[in-house]
Amino acid sequence: MDDEFLSRILKAAGDTTRRRILTLLVQEGALRVTALAAHFDMSLNSVSKHIKVLEEAGLVTRRTLGREHFIAAELEPLKLTEGWFAQLKSIWELRLAALETALIFEDEEMTELELTVNRTIAAAREKVFKAWLSPDMLAKFMAPPSGGAAPSRVSNDPVKGGRFSIVMITPEKEVPHAGTYLEIDPYSRLSFTWESPHSLSDSVVTIDFAEPEPGTTAITLHHVKFSSEGSRNGHEKGWTAIIDNLAANLG
Repeated sequence: MDDEFLSRILKAAGDTTRRRILTLLVQEGALRVTALAAHFDMSLNSVSKHIKVLEEAGLVTRRTLGREHFIAAELEPLKLTEGWFAQLKSIWELRLAALETALIFEDEEMTELELTVNRTIAAAREKVFKAWLSPDMLAKFMAPPSGGAAPSRVSNDPVKGGRFSIVMITPEKEVPHAGTYLEIDPYSRLSFTWESPHSLSDSVVTIDFAEPEPGTTAITLHHVKFSSEGSRNGHEKGWTAIIDNLAANLG
């Protein structure tokens, strides 16, 4: 996500007059600057300054015919804000789900449940390791066991302490996942917290990468902390499907 571009869009849309200008252009189509200014109790120069801010944010375009300047709405950049708000919504839903899980199990004794998934993939270790940090690759192989209705929405900051967000999309709903990178040791180990609607807040995933022979990678995925055996079994099925998807996408 281009943070600077997003900031310009939000700043441009944060002013009442500029929002009214955009609304008029959407409702009436392209308008001459003078016709647009007639809707406002301010000088033509003031309206022109607002139009310039909208232009810089990419929210309007200008077309010149002779001495006339026509301004039209350009809504394509709003997709960037839609994606950002969708990400915020997913994180909020994730937090609510985690709170619900904590409330359900706060009076119960938690068992130190864990799982391990092993798989050898016919791909170089460096390539396999990098796939776990690539948003494009994660979007392809991070999917629910039943298969995703569309590629997952992924954003990440692949440094120690950085955050990631993975929203898996099923035909019925969107399932948010997130976490913090705890260890990134190229190309041997990757460790991160795992926050999902069915995991505990201190759940951790560690993935070890070995190269038993050139061009092959042995993956050992270890996941600890689950609220129940059912949750652990569901995650084991999920991680197995994810690694299978990874192998298919690297093949």
